[in-house]
Amino acid sequence: MVDVEYGDGPRQARVTEEELEVLLDRIAVEARREGKPQDVQVRVETAGTLGIVVGAGWSVLNHVPADLDPPYMVTVASDQSDEPVAFYVAGNHYSETLRRNTITPEAARAAMQHFVATGQLSPDVTWEEV
Repeated sequence: MVDVEYGDGPRQARVTEEELEVLLDRIAVEARREGKPQDVQVRVETAGTLGIVVGAGWSVLNHVPADLDPPYMVTVASDQSDEPVAFYVAGNHYSETLRRNTITPEAARAAMQHFVATGQLSPDVTWEEV
């Protein structure tokens, strides 16, 4: 089971790995419909929290360890542009990341699946310390 925090309120859920996929799909559809990519925080008790942005043609992952102490990690793309891209936290709170930290939604979802299954950051994406 993993804990998920997202959307207005924020909303919280405790879900299985399979239910997480369905929930991320639902949040992504709503985010695309509203034109507001959404940050979803997924917590694995012993591994920390991995945030994923869903609902755009790109995604970004950020990791905070369970003990809340650094290092904090974020994904890195081959596009090294410092152009900002916008997403929303807790429903309507505007935030930005750099294009250089965005990866494909498919790569992000695969990395999220790896994190939930193993408690480890995926070796299939590039990470850097924030």
